[in-house]
Amino acid sequence: MTSELRAYSSLEPVDRASFATSIRLLSCLVTESLVDAWFYPLRLHGLAGFAAIQLKDQPGGVLDSRNTLAILPLLHVPIFRKGNDALVASTPTIALLDPLDAAPLIYTFGKEAPREEAALTHSIVLQLSKKRWHNLDGHSLQPTLDPVVIWRKYAASTGMEPALQQDIESEYTSSVKWQTHSFEHPPDAPSFESSPSIVWEQSIVEGHPTHPMHKTRRFLPPIPGFLPGEYDLQNPRLRFVAMPRNSMKITYNFEELTQPVLNFAIERAGRPMDVPANHIIVPVHELQLYHIQEKFPEARVLSQEFELPLLAQQSLRSVVVPGAYQKLHLKLGVGMKLTSAVRTISPESAYLGPRFSAQVVPVLTMDRNIVTVARELASVVHSNPNGEIAKHCAALVREYHEGLEEERNERHIVCTSLVERGHKGSDGDQPLVIRVFELDTEGKRAAWLERFVDVFFRAFLPSVLHNGVAFECHPQNCVARFDLATKELKGFIIRDFGGIRVHPLTLKETTGVDIDFVEGHSIVAPDLDDVYTRLYHTVFHNHFQQLIRVLDLHYNGRGWAIVREHLRLNVPQDHPLYAAWLAPERTTLPGKCFMRMRMSGMYRFHLHGPFPNLIHYQGERAELAGTGAKL
Repeated sequence: MTSELRAYSSLEPVDRASFATSIRLLSCLVTESLVDAWFYPLRLHGLAGFAAIQLKDQPGGVLDSRNTLAILPLLHVPIFRKGNDALVASTPTIALLDPLDAAPLIYTFGKEAPREEAALTHSIVLQLSKKRWHNLDGHSLQPTLDPVVIWRKYAASTGMEPALQQDIESEYTSSVKWQTHSFEHPPDAPSFESSPSIVWEQSIVEGHPTHPMHKTRRFLPPIPGFLPGEYDLQNPRLRFVAMPRNSMKITYNFEELTQPVLNFAIERAGRPMDVPANHIIVPVHELQLYHIQEKFPEARVLSQEFELPLLAQQSLRSVVVPGAYQKLHLKLGVGMKLTSAVRTISPESAYLGPRFSAQVVPVLTMDRNIVTVARELASVVHSNPNGEIAKHCAALVREYHEGLEEERNERHIVCTSLVERGHKGSDGDQPLVIRVFELDTEGKRAAWLERFVDVFFRAFLPSVLHNGVAFECHPQNCVARFDLATKELKGFIIRDFGGIRVHPLTLKETTGVDIDFVEGHSIVAPDLDDVYTRLYHTVFHNHFQQLIRVLDLHYNGRGWAIVREHLRLNVPQDHPLYAAWLAPERTTLPGKCFMRMRMSGMYRFHLHGPFPNLIHYQGERAELAGTGAKL
């Protein structure tokens, strides 16, 4: 690789995958204030400048090439810190670094001779010299895209335990391998007119916009460590195990709701299942048989002749069962780690989902014409008192409204897929939202976003404003419903209750319902501010931010102006949510810290840090003007 500035899409798959992981890592380190980062303007090769990212707590706060983690050329001006620590030596401090801010090129300082003389590296060093950086002589800029190089230097500066450092490093390596495979075998671009919802679920090329383990696939032993291409995660098989009834906790009519799946398997096999007395049949993901047989000696695995083909949604553990279900689907525990969490089903979630669906969802304040909650109707989970074991034998039955999209003359599209690019075809690098809705002008993109934001707020804010209940509205959980003839957005389906936030007192006061949950569950909010925090991260930092950037409405500020306008239309000024989000003094809001959580071994309970309040964002020009620096 050379330091020549190239388009992201033109990189070789392995280089592109390495950068995709590295830039997410740097984004988290900067935004979570784990490192210091400064912006230097540089008008060269279409750049806006570059970020100099330095390890924290260096002696005397000296700017030194030896303590520099990375030099990152930037295509756009990032978001700067406001307040007393906004500037260092008249240089703006970066508060939020998004992967889309950056050019696909990363430098580190090394003692090796320069691999090449280039105008870009010369200009960068000249800028740093003018700002009185130390030890520039004898240290040259070396291009690298490898996240392991960046991670090792950061981890070494923290005194991190070697075992933890190596464990996290293996997740970056996994992410690069699986992302490379995705780039080498891109999916077809789905068609609005003819591709059903499951095709959109399986069209994801990159996935999470900022999580550095966005493509990590770690199979927990005893599952074999499959390499990319060795196992088709999108088309797994459904197997069945017989478990003693007294070993399982069953919520509601799980057996009745799974009977169509059993009947279909029996029909295909041509013979009945041999089920011992006082046993219940549990559908399981075929990979999970490794864990079932190791952890539950009482389990009886039914013959492979009863297996059924599945179609996996984006989460990989929620699966469609063609031929058996139309209005329902299954959520199955799988002992593998994606991003930050093992994709099993905890006893707490198996308990909560059906009860929340039956008791809380019907009484929530919401316009049910524009928001549909995919209810979890029944569940089963092992009764082992150790939840870390019990979670490996669990399943949920959930409503599948997408199965009725054609009958309703709608197209149901998981929102993650809208911002994806990198599909097969000559125009595969264009985001799907632009291609599918023919948004070839700024005016069209703004009008499309205005409709999206309007319907979104009317769908998901009422339960927060009135009941203290926030759904986890990130793009993987939101399915947009579009009219099949006009392509107009009609509403949303919201699914998955693992990350909701509920303030029990407000819910009780407004509905008369006490939420039924296992003590200590992560969904319970101690106050309303905690509810607002969860919603801010999933909606603004995660969902809206990437969509607005992909629509090219971020750097000019137009997208966020639309967001502010519709917030003011939907949130009364005397409601505490208005002050929490829209008050001018709220320049920062708590953001979810992926790297801090990973280094602390957390995933269900969140760590938050002060992130810039994107609701107030005015655009690149305002960022520059607000620094007061001589740029």
